[in-house]
Amino acid sequence: MKTYTLKSDGVLKRYDYLWRLTSDRWAWEYLRRNPVFLEDARSRRADDIAERRACDDRIRIIRPRREQTLAQRWGLVLMPDPDLDALQADVIWQQDVFPDQFEVHVSPRPPGETCSIFDRTVPVFDITHVTDREGREALLLRGNGGVIQVRCTGLSLLSLEPVRMKLQVGDVDAYESRMRTYREAMATYGPDPAAQTPLWTKRTQILRDGLIALDCQALGFSRKEIACVLYGRDAAEEAWRSGSAHMKDSVRYLVRKARGLRDRGYLLDLLGARLETMNPLLG
Repeated sequence: MKTYTLKSDGVLKRYDYLWRLTSDRWAWEYLRRNPVFLEDARSRRADDIAERRACDDRIRIIRPRREQTLAQRWGLVLMPDPDLDALQADVIWQQDVFPDQFEVHVSPRPPGETCSIFDRTVPVFDITHVTDREGREALLLRGNGGVIQVRCTGLSLLSLEPVRMKLQVGDVDAYESRMRTYREAMATYGPDPAAQTPLWTKRTQILRDGLIALDCQALGFSRKEIACVLYGRDAAEEAWRSGSAHMKDSVRYLVRKARGLRDRGYLLDLLGARLETMNPLLG
């Protein structure tokens, strides 16, 4: 896949952290700009979530103290803080809206054996263990400029007995889409992104520019002013003065695309939700 650098100075530099995001983290960036969602998120209280540390200080253990009905309306397991970006927020998507997420099966670990997933993960990531109101478990693995969501089945990871994890690929029909999710996530095992120049694809550029357009609109910017931010004032002034439709059409497309993703389009286009299995309340 072709990658390239983008103009990244001034206000645009604030968006550089996006370049390593997986699709489910892009979904959060769009959702947290949805004004209706933000109304629901205002009901969130700090004491809604119980939190403690495991014996290893890099592992957080959280679970909701109250029903998360409003979060579930948006495909979330619990209500994150919308002021936190995709690298910081505790965003766990429901299985029916994010069917291709990482999945591990947890089983008893025989004496003398090790768990390769655990041994490879703990040194690299900060780990958040989440248990929902029904007792289902998930992990958020944060490191190297990315976040991986992992669904856990089988035994509890909080069991007193030693356990091991085994990666589950899933059914044949979902193989290709799940492999794509895995490839995205495995980039977090790569080099430190702080030491790299952000590299974008056509898809991630459109996603980045869409977020910039939404933020500009929230500040009351016109489409011409959005073009000034994205392409530079001189280029935008020339495009508007010459009567060329190309840049105007590009901004119009970005705004329309970004609004669609923000207003529940993230479910299908970024999370890969399948209409036949999705909760009808989310439609």
